[in-house]
Amino acid sequence: MVPTNPSEFEPIKVTTANTEFKTVSAAIPTGTIAAIPAKAHAHRALIAAALADSPSTLLIAHYSEDIDATIASLRGLGAIIEKTESGVRVIPIPENQSHGTIDAHESGTTLRLLLSVGSAICDTTDVTAAGRLPNRPLEPLKSQLEAHGITFSATKPPFTISGHLTGGLFEMVGNVSSQFFSGLLLASPKLDEDTLINSTTPLQSRDYVTLTRHVMADFGVMAYTTDDGNSFTVPKGQHYHGLENYPIEGDWSNSAIWLVAAAITGQPLTITNLQPDSTQADKRILDIIDCAGTTVEWQTEDGTVIEDEQLDNIKTPLRLHCEGRAIDPITVDLEQCPDLLPVLAALACSIEGESWFINGERLRLKESDRLLAVRDLVRTLGGTAHIEGDNLYINGTGRLTGGTVTSHNDHRLVMAASLMALFSDDPITITDSQAINKSYPLFFKHWNELGGHAE
Repeated sequence: MVPTNPSEFEPIKVTTANTEFKTVSAAIPTGTIAAIPAKAHAHRALIAAALADSPSTLLIAHYSEDIDATIASLRGLGAIIEKTESGVRVIPIPENQSHGTIDAHESGTTLRLLLSVGSAICDTTDVTAAGRLPNRPLEPLKSQLEAHGITFSATKPPFTISGHLTGGLFEMVGNVSSQFFSGLLLASPKLDEDTLINSTTPLQSRDYVTLTRHVMADFGVMAYTTDDGNSFTVPKGQHYHGLENYPIEGDWSNSAIWLVAAAITGQPLTITNLQPDSTQADKRILDIIDCAGTTVEWQTEDGTVIEDEQLDNIKTPLRLHCEGRAIDPITVDLEQCPDLLPVLAALACSIEGESWFINGERLRLKESDRLLAVRDLVRTLGGTAHIEGDNLYINGTGRLTGGTVTSHNDHRLVMAASLMALFSDDPITITDSQAINKSYPLFFKHWNELGGHAE
């Protein structure tokens, strides 16, 4: 078992200014590992706690650059957040804040969620961002905030936002970022009237908005949705209430790395601290690797297999066991789970035949243009991939040549390149491996503890 002692998870330092190199070879990771806390859940819980009417304690055993960016920004908006042995204690933001600051660094989630929050609680808020983030789109959210009483001093960070956000009807397309919807939902209890948020197109990544609604409900605020999941209503007069020892669930996005490693190698790997009923979008990884031929089972701690229809009745902790090599090419619709593309591209390269990844338009707006970056990663390492429109096609052979690659400062490409080393003739050197700190600073430590080899 990889250790998960909270003392191991000290707040990290931003390191993206200093390029780091990691060389990964074909040593196979296997064994048991605890899923790290879900970054998406932590962002939302921290915000709800900071907006509550009483203090909260959140159980977070692991930090990352993105989580630290949200903590720092909430402090800039007036919250007092202290890190403890088990997580954080949050003293909420006082009422009637005149001025705040948001420093999102390179965290798109921090920026997109907190723009609405800052607009709702402060007279003015100074907003900064780093890396590629200032050039990533803020529309249609920016126009909707302006239509509800907010002015921007510039079109992209750094800028100052002024005014107080009003409630009412917000309408946006749903194919740019679901985080625009989540940010407005989180801010809505601070507005002066009922809030209706409507997606004028089918909402993509709606599972993340469902997660937002669940967190809001945990803290006492109800947000209602229509049957199609494209419109949301938050009645006025609700308040977030502080919670003690609120747990952050395990992260399916980062656990996908280990599930894909098992599917590539066929070696057994077990993950603890995941919830079978999670609403996280990247839980879809289970169906994908199952269809490719890998066996995935929920087990009790003594190894008893639990069938799917029994999961709702099990109250004891479960673990997810995965083994058996994936052999069938995969077809993945990325509309609801775009973040899975990089690690699934590694899986596709390990399987003989052509795998399809469709509806990847929003991947062009991530830390890198992930469609192009993943295609180039595959080609650089000796594989075959091409793009048609917003679809990526990979013709896997089961082998790559290895070599030196860049992650384009994208943490998910670091993960993908590491997985590709498992079936490459030569080791793979990642020239900007420090990008992993955005979401999983202990990744290479855990990789080596499971028997992999990164140096």
